[in-house]
Amino acid sequence: MIEIRWRTLDDEDLGWDSCRCLYAYLTPNRKEILYIGKAWVATLRDRWYKKRAFWKDLEKKRGIKHVIPLIGEVYLFGEQRLTRELLADIESLLINAEKPWGNIQCQKDRISRPSMQVKCTGKWPKRRRMYEDK
Repeated sequence: MIEIRWRTLDDEDLGWDSCRCLYAYLTPNRKEILYIGKAWVATLRDRWYKKRAFWKDLEKKRGIKHVIPLIGEVYLFGEQRLTRELLADIESLLINAEKPWGNIQCQKDRISRPSMQVKCTGKWPKRRRMYEDK
């Protein structure tokens, strides 16, 4: 079991300097996940600024100029250890299940990690909270 605790980031939040976590961008009404990503070495702030093409497409194709950023902090239980590969597998599981507008990879095919269970808590915008890899 892996828990992802989601919370909203504001401009002054120290979470912008985090890595080894997930992030998501929501529509202003919080009903749609536009993008899910991971930050391993680069910080969330770094990832935000490297998404120039995403921001252009979002405004041009969807007319959205403002998003709600979330940070997803990973909590592991037992003997689990967070690795780059595990974070990528969690990210791809969520992308595959939710199919955010801005994510192209992992929406159809992905490498699975059988029996992995991910629970999203906190400010996760979806009614569904449990995701299981089969």
